[in-house]
Amino acid sequence: MSPVAELALPGLLREDDESGALSDLVSVLVSSGDLFYEWDLVADGLTWVGQTSAVIGIGDVKSIVNGNTYLQRIHPEDLPRRMVALSEHFESSHTFNIEYRLRRDDGQFAWIQERAVAATDSEGTPLRLTGIVRDISAQKSSAEEVDFLTNHDALTGQYNRLRLREALGQAIETTTRRNGQSGFLLVGLDKLNIVADVYGDETADAIVLAVAQRIEQCLRAGDIVGRVGFDRFAVILGDCSEQQVTAIADRFLAVIRDSEVATSNGPMYVTASIGATIFPTSAKDVREVVGQADNALRSARRLGCDCYLEFRDVPQQHIPERPDLVVAEQVKQALRDDRIVLAYQPIVAAQDGAPVFYEGLVRMLDEENKPVPAGVFVPIVEQMGLMRLVDRRVLDLGVSALKANPEISLSINVSGMTAVDPVWLRLLQEHLETQPDVAARLILEITETIAIDDIADSSRFVRSVAELGCQVALDDFGAGYTSFRHLRALNVDLVKIDGSFVRDLPTSPDNQLFVRTLINLAKGIGLKTVAEWVETEEEAQLLRDEGVDYLQGWHYGKPETDPDWAS
Repeated sequence: MSPVAELALPGLLREDDESGALSDLVSVLVSSGDLFYEWDLVADGLTWVGQTSAVIGIGDVKSIVNGNTYLQRIHPEDLPRRMVALSEHFESSHTFNIEYRLRRDDGQFAWIQERAVAATDSEGTPLRLTGIVRDISAQKSSAEEVDFLTNHDALTGQYNRLRLREALGQAIETTTRRNGQSGFLLVGLDKLNIVADVYGDETADAIVLAVAQRIEQCLRAGDIVGRVGFDRFAVILGDCSEQQVTAIADRFLAVIRDSEVATSNGPMYVTASIGATIFPTSAKDVREVVGQADNALRSARRLGCDCYLEFRDVPQQHIPERPDLVVAEQVKQALRDDRIVLAYQPIVAAQDGAPVFYEGLVRMLDEENKPVPAGVFVPIVEQMGLMRLVDRRVLDLGVSALKANPEISLSINVSGMTAVDPVWLRLLQEHLETQPDVAARLILEITETIAIDDIADSSRFVRSVAELGCQVALDDFGAGYTSFRHLRALNVDLVKIDGSFVRDLPTSPDNQLFVRTLINLAKGIGLKTVAEWVETEEEAQLLRDEGVDYLQGWHYGKPETDPDWAS
């Protein structure tokens, strides 16, 4: 029997021990630097044996006398994982042995290992959790240092070349799957080799470190930066239009040149040159993206210092002409001709497969009334600034469908630009102010990456539409960096698990673990969950077993522009 199991006796801290054996065992634990606890799950009371101040840096044991006060100390990124492990332990024979970060009184986080066993009643209901807690920060620090140096640049702490290329590959895959657009920058410091030759490596390092910090200050949430050479940085700009890429590059140039860098040889000024490319529009794999940005950087440096150039503007380079303007004009004409329509896909209850609501997906019909794939026109619509017009049309179509079909509920997508568009919000209000029954059946979807890009704006949007009686769904959940804190701040009603985690679910243990974690995270704050891209009954059953509420995918119905229920 393991040490934890020996201690996991019901009511250990409240029962008499005439022999003193258990007391001696607890004393040994305390002297070893471990903490012993018993958590009364019924009364939600925590009893501790040992020095909480010495082991976990919490001086007042009264501040962690119940489960909630202890959970508030756990790092928000680690809390869902502990919740999942605890749930699995209660429901099965899985061992509860987990590592996570715990906030000490000084505000710093210590790495903790917790091992415990639950005591249950005759019906299997958990009554108590008895366990041991120990500080493993020293061991973690050593392991993390090795891992850090494997993936990061020793001077700046940023991603190294290998890790940056891996991140770029992931970004290309995600952007392509979403039919989106992202940017890649190579930032080269001008004449740094001359500085190193004249003043030494120490001075060059001071300049590199200062520039690294200035670049980081300009990044948006979700952007990634790495040092990929002696004088080079690479930046991945996710979900970024060409105009935004140019604006960010100009900001980098300005912040690098506008103030001096303090060095041991006195203050110095530095400039940079930047080469950029857009993916997957101009380049579709890592080699091509890096190669195009490198060519653009070389050309920018030939033009002189403090210069920015996008690959498509590189002289002597042949780039196929993109039909952006043609497609944009086709979309405008389709709006005028009422050829922007919705295709409705059912979202069903996980347990019985009955449709609960539908998602209205935007489609464009060509002049022969044949559907144009969304991937052909939506990215260009976003790039050309036409998304607000399309979103207004989608809102009109969605509300009209709800009015004509009072038996259905419907979700529609809202782009990032529209979510902060007062004209669209006024239009929504005009549609719904005298139609509370319609508002109650309307769900507005915003993507996770857009939502966390500006939590304050997204929260205001959610509050505004909630006041009108609508619900809000967080789409592509899990694809970004949403934390427990973000979900609470957004206050959405349901989350849609990104379909990339449903694909290959039966054969991917990683996807199974990730889906389970996402579902438990959502359940922890009372949110309903939708799993997208469900294509087989095997996937559906696995999702049911994990406790997902709703399912969406071709297994339950393809998007249809003329469903049976439409009047």
